[in-house]
Amino acid sequence: METISEEDEIEDKIKKRYGNLGNVLCHTIDRGANANIGISLAGHRDRNKMACFIAGINPKGIASSTGGLEIGDEILEANGVVLHGRCHLNASAIIKGLPGPVLQLIVLRRKQAVEDLAVKPVTQFPVEISNEDAFASFKNVRHVTIKKGNQSLGIMIIEGKHAEVGQGIFVSDIQEGSSAEKAGLNIGDMLLAVNKDSLLGCNYETAASMLKKTEGIVVLTVCNPNKKDIKDKEEIKDKEADPKHPSRPVTPKPQPSPAKEVPADPATCGIVANHNIHIEMKLDNQPIGIQVAGGSDTLVNTGVVIVNIIPGSIADKDKRLQVFDQIIEINTTKMTSEMSSELVQRAVKMTIYRADPAEVDTIEVELTKKSGKNLGIGFFTTNPRGILVTDIIPGGLADLDGRIQKSDIVTHVNSENISNMNLDDCSTLLKTVQGKVVLKLLRAKPKKRTS
Repeated sequence: METISEEDEIEDKIKKRYGNLGNVLCHTIDRGANANIGISLAGHRDRNKMACFIAGINPKGIASSTGGLEIGDEILEANGVVLHGRCHLNASAIIKGLPGPVLQLIVLRRKQAVEDLAVKPVTQFPVEISNEDAFASFKNVRHVTIKKGNQSLGIMIIEGKHAEVGQGIFVSDIQEGSSAEKAGLNIGDMLLAVNKDSLLGCNYETAASMLKKTEGIVVLTVCNPNKKDIKDKEEIKDKEADPKHPSRPVTPKPQPSPAKEVPADPATCGIVANHNIHIEMKLDNQPIGIQVAGGSDTLVNTGVVIVNIIPGSIADKDKRLQVFDQIIEINTTKMTSEMSSELVQRAVKMTIYRADPAEVDTIEVELTKKSGKNLGIGFFTTNPRGILVTDIIPGGLADLDGRIQKSDIVTHVNSENISNMNLDDCSTLLKTVQGKVVLKLLRAKPKKRTS
């Protein structure tokens, strides 16, 4: 009976997994206790393509003495961990963290691969290709230092695509008064790294997990593609003030309008702020799981706006919709004040508009609550903003006052932020508070829009 050697098994696995890519090689290095084998890694010069290339080989390093690797080799796998299609910065950390003295690399070798490197081949050592090099092509890169404390960072993120910087993780909302807001983070900032760990090529789940695990002092590396380069502005200003070039009428050159991203796949595309975006969800005969404001029973009469996403629902698992997103169209039906909640729950295709900044009114209502009396508002769920008012009890304090409406979101009770409270704690607080009660509310106020 013929036995199959370990080498044959490895070669067979390589052919099955990567055979269609081209010349794929397996290379084994005995690195001993040294995590650094003497190679420098770089990504793809096209930011929309994730790859991990060997950009340099230290002539005094382990990899050089072992031989077999070349500049331009793309690392597909390391000790069984697939690196194909991943960011080189994440791949570097993975390789260094692999246990054991033996490192087995599977690489793809192409003659033209050197031309795809994001940097020039590295010839001087020691060297470390840092995040600063990787982010050099992004405009307005800055570092934001946030003291996290016991609370969350106070930001919401989305996975989206921008015309200038491509796919990435963007800040979609910032909690008022949060550490992130105080540190100078802005809505629309693209997150490049968290504590030097790159987010390039990361999906939403990975980025959210990395942010959640942070503790203490958190350093975010960000850029804002929506802001013009400060240097460009200064150069233009200097030219205008140059006495050697007196001012004269100049016929401006026509400038192309900003590119508007057209999502290729409505089933997976992200929602880009300040554009009508068409999305689709697979419901499988289940309700989508959103609550909306708009129509005759609320004060939102200029559109239909999402005010709550039910935990565990299809919309919640999909992760794309957010509170205060405006629904322009559902299943080819334009939204009006006569729309029905049943229609919303059967929304397979939707046209969404996410205003940035969010179109909301902030309202403060002061009520005087007597012992044994309730405020007269109904709610049964919380969302990241606070608690959603689902009912106004006839004859109650809120009903008699008249300023609180269904679909309002209560964010503060007597200056106490309740956005991070669970439902039971919110209920207890509202039942036990006495005397003067000041409620801070958010109310959607969208502009009239069409698809």
